[in-house]
Amino acid sequence: MGNGVYRMAQPEAAHKLNLPTGVSLGRAIRALRTEKLLSLSQLALAASIDKGYLSRVERGLKVPSVAIILRISTVLEVSAAQLFGAAENHELLFVTRADDRNDLTADDGNYHMRLLTQSDGSSGLEVFLMFPPDTLRDEPEAEHRGEELLFVVEGQVEINFPNDNLVLNKGDSVQFPGPLRHQVRRLVEGSCVLIAVSGP
Repeated sequence: MGNGVYRMAQPEAAHKLNLPTGVSLGRAIRALRTEKLLSLSQLALAASIDKGYLSRVERGLKVPSVAIILRISTVLEVSAAQLFGAAENHELLFVTRADDRNDLTADDGNYHMRLLTQSDGSSGLEVFLMFPPDTLRDEPEAEHRGEELLFVVEGQVEINFPNDNLVLNKGDSVQFPGPLRHQVRRLVEGSCVLIAVSGP
């Protein structure tokens, strides 16, 4: 490469665990939990989630919401990127291609998520593409650190807050504190939401 051209990072294995590219989110969580010498019950309690639900996540039967992923990553002291099996190689440029099938995704048949950022948490920014389910999921209402912004890329979604229900159409967005509990469902098939989370 010529001078002034930076090498673009490619999704690789998380360096701490040597996880293969494409490893499932659940397997990565289980491996990191084991490395930290935490039982299923201990991680569930620390992340404020149900033990049975966490077990289903680890077995790949459920994909947790962004909020729960952030809570689990905080307890395990890793970034969301490591939970998705991305390397923490901190290149200046990190590119995810639209047609790359070997990207950082999680899917349980009803709920699909894709991680767009490589981060160790120090930058305070983690961004996801989310294809929400058509009904509210059977899991705790989402709450997490920092600030969150939702932008509807396609379709129409409903966001349930403790004291408000908000409908957003394509091109609409909402910003709110992460600790404000919320759940998202699609009102139109194929709806897609960009989620940006920032802050400590």
